[in-house]
Amino acid sequence: MLIYQEKFLVGSEILKKSDRDIAVAILTEILDGGAYANIALRKTLAGTDRAPQSRAFITELVNETVRNLILIDHIIEAFSNTPAAEMKPFIRNVLRISVCQIRFLERIPERAAVDEAVKLTKIYGFERLSGFVNGILRNIAREPEKPAFSPKDIALRFSYPPWLVNSLVKWLGGKGAIAFCENSHKPAPLTILVNTLKTDAAHVTQMLEADGVEVSPVENENAQKFPMLALRHTGDISKLKAFNEGLFIVTDPGAMAAVAALDAQPGQTILDLCAAPGGKSFAAAFQMENRGQLLSFDIHAHKIGLLKQTQKRLGLSVIKTGVHDAQIFSPSLANQADAVLLDAPCSGLGTIRKHPEIKYTRTPDDIKFLAKKQAVMLETAAKYVKAGGVLVYCTCTVATEENMEIINRFVEANPEFSVQSANQTLPCAASDAFFTAKLIREQ
Repeated sequence: MLIYQEKFLVGSEILKKSDRDIAVAILTEILDGGAYANIALRKTLAGTDRAPQSRAFITELVNETVRNLILIDHIIEAFSNTPAAEMKPFIRNVLRISVCQIRFLERIPERAAVDEAVKLTKIYGFERLSGFVNGILRNIAREPEKPAFSPKDIALRFSYPPWLVNSLVKWLGGKGAIAFCENSHKPAPLTILVNTLKTDAAHVTQMLEADGVEVSPVENENAQKFPMLALRHTGDISKLKAFNEGLFIVTDPGAMAAVAALDAQPGQTILDLCAAPGGKSFAAAFQMENRGQLLSFDIHAHKIGLLKQTQKRLGLSVIKTGVHDAQIFSPSLANQADAVLLDAPCSGLGTIRKHPEIKYTRTPDDIKFLAKKQAVMLETAAKYVKAGGVLVYCTCTVATEENMEIINRFVEANPEFSVQSANQTLPCAASDAFFTAKLIREQ
């Protein structure tokens, strides 16, 4: 076990730690422990009374470090004789957050970043390496143009593994790949969907602004059906009055394309086969005016438990939940649904804005494995659609192997289904990238 992990404390002790101390701990959990960035941040910071500006700084520092990881390591190695991969994990991560502050967070004084890094190095028992850390960081601060690299080097500029850049070019073309990397490199705003069964966007905006939240409308093609807002300066969102009154859910605007394609109506029977955390189920329930039957399944019992909590907060009775593997056919549901939504487990490459660690954890083999699973799930989901019904397949990735190739093989093998629409979006200022295909069962 790392010395750092042995000494790092959580809970009430978190208040005694410096912001950079906590950032290194979270970064270590993400990069050396395989944790998701958003979960590691939430788990560490939730339930504490740490000042909002402190929480914001830690969150920004961790996310920006992960977002620029390959480039940061490239910078470190330009000033060090020791490759980043061969450094002690704690020292490597101290250097990483410090380089992030020096090169990517302009408002942070360089001297503060260097001094705090040296302090942490000494506190955690690496005093003999404090000179090494100090020297590297001071030289990095002193030579801001080193190392030079070509702006055309997409992989290095945006910290993408070469295999992923090559794949993006194959899927999206050269210009599309650059646009994807540029937009995925920008921090994502927090976006919410208004619970139209209880209120409207104007009222939610008024309540949030009264709590000091900065609110702006989200413009998208589905805005009329799904009113959404972008929020800044929320603090702990669970403490907002509008949240606790069930007036909104947190979700991405791009996800609403799948719900729009579902076209859920009051009184219908709808299946959401991979429902957790529930955003699309809740949006569909709003469209159903809380009337009918919406069966929301997921393979993970703990996620269904969280979905139920949100359902209660929103005041929805139309949703019935269950733990179920979408690959396994359930005969009792055969030909029963007016519409079926398969939000298939995928590589998640369209969500890199929110989950930058995906760039480093996904592999080409993951995509091949997931594509096989997705094909099985789609074949199973089709058996639940009644004649004249709708089948919606969606993912949050741009890998064609997980998207259009799956759809093309499916309709070739199932001529009773036809493709009404298929659309791939790219990440933009307000939205992640999503693929959505709407199929109609003719008989």
